[in-house]
Amino acid sequence: MMIFILIILAIFVFYAFVVLKKPMARLVFGLIGIILLIGAVALTTLNFHQHWGMKKVTTTTTKKIYSAGPAESPVKLVITKQIGTKADDYVFIYRDHENDKEASAHFVPNQKKINSFIHSTAKYQVKDTDQATVTIKETRWRWDSDLAKLLFNFAGMDGILQKKEAIVTVPKNGWKAMTPEEAQATAKKLAAMQKQQAALAQAQGQN
Repeated sequence: MMIFILIILAIFVFYAFVVLKKPMARLVFGLIGIILLIGAVALTTLNFHQHWGMKKVTTTTTKKIYSAGPAESPVKLVITKQIGTKADDYVFIYRDHENDKEASAHFVPNQKKINSFIHSTAKYQVKDTDQATVTIKETRWRWDSDLAKLLFNFAGMDGILQKKEAIVTVPKNGWKAMTPEEAQATAKKLAAMQKQQAALAQAQGQN
């Protein structure tokens, strides 16, 4: 809608200064047109840069997560990989469902989506709780009135991400947050222990 208003006001200003013959009418209507045109441009600029006519809407969701490690592991795992040198920003590996065959990576930065890449963070906390969870708090820009939506909806500003924060909660007991290197070392130790136990059981069976 605002595009059409800008076009109409530009035509009006042109008409006032070029077509009208009387100097007084030309001056009055021309100035009115210029003021309205400047106002429309200013509102459009404010909408683009300051999100004028919009409000922040926040949604929060929490769901259970499951260990990235094998089922036989005595300790449940969340694998963490810090992103660059940015403090408290991680990629996490865990299972979304208890019966998932493989764990999957979460919160991997997508540099093709610049806005999401800049405004998203993921961190973890160790807490005295029974269940590992992930809580995602997402804030997006939404129209604060039907008028604002009517005027500026052409720009696709509705739903733009303002901030996204993910917090993985790791239980203090029975769980461990590890780097990929630590997880590999733990897996090797577990495999060696299982091999030793199998060999011991076999030796005892022969006796």
